[in-house]
Amino acid sequence: MNTQPVHVRKVRSFFAPIVTLLIVLLGTSALRADIPDRDSRISLAGMYKVAASNDPFFPVASDREWFMDFGSGITDRKSAGKVAVSLRQNPNVKVRIMVWQVFPGTGQLYLGNQYSEGSRNAVAVADWKISNSGNSVILERHGFRIILNQADPADY
Repeated sequence: MNTQPVHVRKVRSFFAPIVTLLIVLLGTSALRADIPDRDSRISLAGMYKVAASNDPFFPVASDREWFMDFGSGITDRKSAGKVAVSLRQNPNVKVRIMVWQVFPGTGQLYLGNQYSEGSRNAVAVADWKISNSGNSVILERHGFRIILNQADPADY
């Protein structure tokens, strides 16, 4: 029987460290993607007045004013609720209670009726791309634009 020791030459592998480095780099970029950007957060709370609109959903005229009251609006735990949509044509005021939901991931705001006929489910009536610019909220869809400004208590 041959019992001579066999000498095996050590071979350094550069493949394993490269793969490890790639995994670490890809992992850190994925972690950064999960952290929301503070500047891109959508802010929506309180009473707004429609400052400008070319959207037929909120037709603007010199004798009418539109208001939307989102109450406490978007919070850490809430991105949906009820909204009072008011049309003031002096001396008359019409108020319609609707539901809203914001999807921060896509930047969409949906407004809808609280109930569908014969059902208890809400029905979306309109949706807009929502963004903030200072204290204003900008809603856009199909080439139409609505600009909402925080309403001054003297306005309503």
